[in-house]
Amino acid sequence: MAIKSKKAFKAKTKPFAMMLWTMGQSEQYRSLSFVARAVLMEIHMQYNGSNNGNLAATRTMAKDWGVTSPNMLQKALSDLLDGGWIVQTRTSYFSRHGSRCALYALSWYAIDECPGKDLEVSWTNTPLKTVRELTGSN
Repeated sequence: MAIKSKKAFKAKTKPFAMMLWTMGQSEQYRSLSFVARAVLMEIHMQYNGSNNGNLAATRTMAKDWGVTSPNMLQKALSDLLDGGWIVQTRTSYFSRHGSRCALYALSWYAIDECPGKDLEVSWTNTPLKTVRELTGSN
């Protein structure tokens, strides 16, 4: 009987965003606002296994997520950054010569190499935070 390769398995499965039970049940996660939780999950759903560091949360995207206020989005991103859930990998800028959005990485996954994205954080082999550090669990 032939063994199917990992690549063949990935091609047939639909993408999904998985959060560990300990993360969702932690006091740190539950202390986040509902908007911050929603933004975290929307950022997480962009992750495809090889693009951590190239995840965005723009105002236009947030409107599609139901976050209509730029202030609410900024507060949610600040809470996620302060709590260590995400890491900003590129800063945004807006000028008459062009603009670019900020990019983020999920802290419990290693940061991937993202050629051409001008990330300000280098890629890593290991996550910046462990689930234990993120949730304060023993």
